[in-house]
Amino acid sequence: MQFYASESLLYLFLLPVILFLFWVAGRGRRRRLERIGYGPTLSSKLMPAVNPSQFKIKAFYLAAAVFFCVLALARPQWGEEKRKIERKGIDVIFLLDTSLSMLAEDIKPNRLEKSKLEIKSMLRELKGDRVGIIAFAGSGFLQAPLTLDYSAFLLFLDAIKTGYIPDPGTSLARALELTLNAFPKENLKHKAVVVFSDGEDHEGGVEPVLEQIKKAGIRVYTLGVGTAKGDPIPLKDERGRKTGFKKDTGGQIVITRLNQPLLEKVAQETGGLYLPSTPGEKELGLLLKHMESLGKKQIQEKLITEKENHYQIFLAFALIFLILESFVPSRRKMPVPPAVLLLFLITNSGFLDSPKSLTDKGNKDYKEKKYQSALKDYREAQVKKPEDPTIRYNLANALYQTESYQEAKTELEKSIAQAKDPKLKAQAYYNYGNTQYRLGNFDEAIEAYEKALEIDSKDVDAKYNLEFLQKKKSMFEKKNEDKKQDQKEKQQQPQQQDQQQQDQQQQQEQQQQQQNQEQQKDSQDQESEGSEEKEQKGEEEKEDSQQKEEEQNKKDQEKQSNEPGQEEQDRPQEEEPKQQDPKDRGQDQPRPDQGDQEQKAGRKPLQGQMSMQNALQLLDALKESERELQDLRKPPPPPQGTPQVARDW
Repeated sequence: MQFYASESLLYLFLLPVILFLFWVAGRGRRRRLERIGYGPTLSSKLMPAVNPSQFKIKAFYLAAAVFFCVLALARPQWGEEKRKIERKGIDVIFLLDTSLSMLAEDIKPNRLEKSKLEIKSMLRELKGDRVGIIAFAGSGFLQAPLTLDYSAFLLFLDAIKTGYIPDPGTSLARALELTLNAFPKENLKHKAVVVFSDGEDHEGGVEPVLEQIKKAGIRVYTLGVGTAKGDPIPLKDERGRKTGFKKDTGGQIVITRLNQPLLEKVAQETGGLYLPSTPGEKELGLLLKHMESLGKKQIQEKLITEKENHYQIFLAFALIFLILESFVPSRRKMPVPPAVLLLFLITNSGFLDSPKSLTDKGNKDYKEKKYQSALKDYREAQVKKPEDPTIRYNLANALYQTESYQEAKTELEKSIAQAKDPKLKAQAYYNYGNTQYRLGNFDEAIEAYEKALEIDSKDVDAKYNLEFLQKKKSMFEKKNEDKKQDQKEKQQQPQQQDQQQQDQQQQQEQQQQQQNQEQQKDSQDQESEGSEEKEQKGEEEKEDSQQKEEEQNKKDQEKQSNEPGQEEQDRPQEEEPKQQDPKDRGQDQPRPDQGDQEQKAGRKPLQGQMSMQNALQLLDALKESERELQDLRKPPPPPQGTPQVARDW
């Protein structure tokens, strides 16, 4: 026989102390009675029913109960029990950038601390996977090799700080080279590297290393920690107070920015995935889901031989002696010590260490809305029984109540995959739908409710949630369609305005061209009128000159007629009068019966002179042509029935 908790045997030293206390108490009692003359003889006469030896019997029973309780606490073991232990998972190595640029605070609290928080979040999801970590800057260092001891891993993680690697700068290639030796050589699958970095690489040379990593079957997942806008690098003293910002040789403040193209290239070349770091850590869910495609290998399998526990036998003896002690009559009943011993025994004997007892305790805390305590109990139960779908289901419910929806989703997915009980699977689907709804994934939530109803069509809550989400989804889709339509109209409105402006501009140009043509025509008309006026003026001047010449000739003729001798003298030399034009004859010559009075009233026009009637006719013709020209200058009236165009400005 051996004792699993042998240190509990130290409680056996309480037995002499208890017996000594009983002896001291009895001796003091006897002395007090003897002082008042109440000795053994008198006591037997006055109280014959009281046996002094009962006090010793009670002390013996109590000491025996304590003795067996101590043996039960020590968990005595004998006999052997063989048990097979299997562990399945993948090997994951984290690469953490510790260069000075990781102190930039464009992601809170800073890039390095944010990376540590995300690694811890991933660690809670990697059940049964071996993890390791490499810190790198100008060079790299294997901080923690692959291990299943997550507690030790967290200690190594917390110790990493900027300046941890003495070599300055950033060399991603050297860090990736270290992973080739950190993984076991026999497996070509189930290996992943997760890089947390801002992507600044001062040395380059990544391409040759990527070829070696692909041959080794390693997938590299990169998480970009930082922003494209960048941020200055703060400098701090030994107390952590800011003293300024890092500057270059020219005295300018250095701005460090996320080098996303390099991180994307590393992930794509090795079949991994690049994701930017976000405050809500939504990228971790995508990363873990993608890593599940690697499959799980058998990390550890061994057959162990364990001793069988037999503490229950000693616990039974302790209870028997406590019951016997309670039946021994005494003036002083001691119900409290047995209860205390039982409570002490139950809480420390390991009786509640089974997964079922831990689950029951977690369920009790859950009903009392002590979700953090329930979460702790469920996690302890999961460690002892990691493949139990019921424990995963309960753990997911506690995570849901603590608003850890991403972790709850992961646990529910595993519970659904492992559950064989239809009722448990239906409940898991229902809670999975609730979790997806909280994460804003309406389509996945609707699908989960539908699957829950396929298993249990009488689930009223699932029906209600399904109808509610379908209505909400249709409302969202309608709002999105309206929003898209508004955006489309807003995009088309400037085009319509541009088209209207173009039409207006074309109309203005046409009007301008029409005005120019009219002005040009007016100028031409004015030029033609000017030429006609000049011609008319020239003709009038010519007529005036001819009239003056005729008057002068007439005066000369009258002067000659007043001189008869001269007339006779000159007669033979007089020329013959010119023949009148037949067409002018009837109009210009006086009729015979008018005589000299008609000749005095109106003279016969000379050759080449226009008559008054012809002049009036010519003037009327000129006025008529001028009116026609004015009518031509007026713009044409719009045609009848021309529609008016309404302009929307």
